[in-house]
Amino acid sequence: MSDRTLSAIDFKTCLFELPKVELHNHLEGGAMYPDLALKLAKRNNMELPFSDEATAASYYQFESLDQFIDILRTTVSTLNTAEDYADAVERHGIEARRQNIRYHETFVTYGLVASRGVPWEAVVEGLSEGQRRNREAHGVETAFIVDLDRTLPEEIALEHVRLAANARKTVDIVGMGLDCQERGWPAGRLKSCFELASSEGFRLTAHAGEDGGAESVWDALNNCHVERIDHGVQAIEDEALLTHLAEKQILLTVCPVSNLLLCVFPSLEAHSLPALVNAGIPVCLNSDDPPMFNSDLVNEAEVVYETFDFSQQEIVTMLRNAIEHSFQDETGKAALLSEFDQVRDKYFG
Repeated sequence: MSDRTLSAIDFKTCLFELPKVELHNHLEGGAMYPDLALKLAKRNNMELPFSDEATAASYYQFESLDQFIDILRTTVSTLNTAEDYADAVERHGIEARRQNIRYHETFVTYGLVASRGVPWEAVVEGLSEGQRRNREAHGVETAFIVDLDRTLPEEIALEHVRLAANARKTVDIVGMGLDCQERGWPAGRLKSCFELASSEGFRLTAHAGEDGGAESVWDALNNCHVERIDHGVQAIEDEALLTHLAEKQILLTVCPVSNLLLCVFPSLEAHSLPALVNAGIPVCLNSDDPPMFNSDLVNEAEVVYETFDFSQQEIVTMLRNAIEHSFQDETGKAALLSEFDQVRDKYFG
């Protein structure tokens, strides 16, 4: 690429035109736009603590990760049936199409709904139907990563791995991950779950280094042998960890706006993203739970470009990293990389 700099309008056009991949977006929180949450609540004869966009905006305010998860658990209570899940997956597809996201890996955390008796079979049926809708109606390939709730007892988490393995005949589950409360719940306590997932052929990732420090990242790497880290922004605390991530080219799926609003950093300017990139670590940009943070993938790219001293080409590289490190099959990955590079070269060649 040349060192050409586009006008603001042309760069925005470029960001939309690039065929993109998003790797860090949760089915449950990422679909809970107020209109959909209210629709599902009505379908399930439930009441939510908000009634429209304005009251939802107020309700979606939080000051910590734990408080955010509490809000999330309330809205996720609207997911109960296969139809609910299909609608949630399709909402992800609609938002992806709007941004020209061609492929996305969406986190699904069965632990958020299993305790209230939502059948796994209903979840799988909904995921499969939503995946079909996204492909046929929206031109978006949807794959899933089943995230284990860190707070689950080991035996229940192991059962969730087994359920995910058996469901692959029906739906495209490509990986196993880890999320929910990080501090106080080390990844290593579910080491056996990741060993089982690996033996079943799942690709492995884990939320770490968002709220648990650099030691949480080491824990996920050493005990769960993950190949990607979701967030990972607190790796900046440990020079040896930075070196390891760079040498092994372990992708960090970074969500800057989420990190700001969850008070991981006091300001966006204080974010560790530039230091991570300067250390040679591959990163990609993601929206995490877009309705909760009033963001999306394109907005994340624009905000990062406006805040930091990255070139436009460096922003484009972050988007390309998501394709390179995705868990999709090599044929699909190669085709998407080729199309991405053609668009990139049109603007920067």
